[in-house]
Amino acid sequence: PQFHVSAADLGCSFIDLCAEKTQVFPSTGEGRKMIQGGGVSLNKDKVTDIARTVTADDLIAGKYLLVQKGKKNYYLVIVA
Repeated sequence: PQFHVSAADLGCSFIDLCAEKTQVFPSTGEGRKMIQGGGVSLNKDKVTDIARTVTADDLIAGKYLLVQKGKKNYYLVIVA
């Protein structure tokens, strides 16, 4: 699945981006639980900090974010 977000959304927390701007997580609470359980990765790096922010430095090729939830669920977030 793919989601499109604007470049202005960068700088917000990872949980807000995944729960509110996209539908990777149905709620911020579930996102928090998944991160605490170690089941979330951003660009193949485990997300361990709940307050982590997403910046332009995280983008792949200047416009993509790869979010992995669990073992087999991958989401492509396109930043325009």
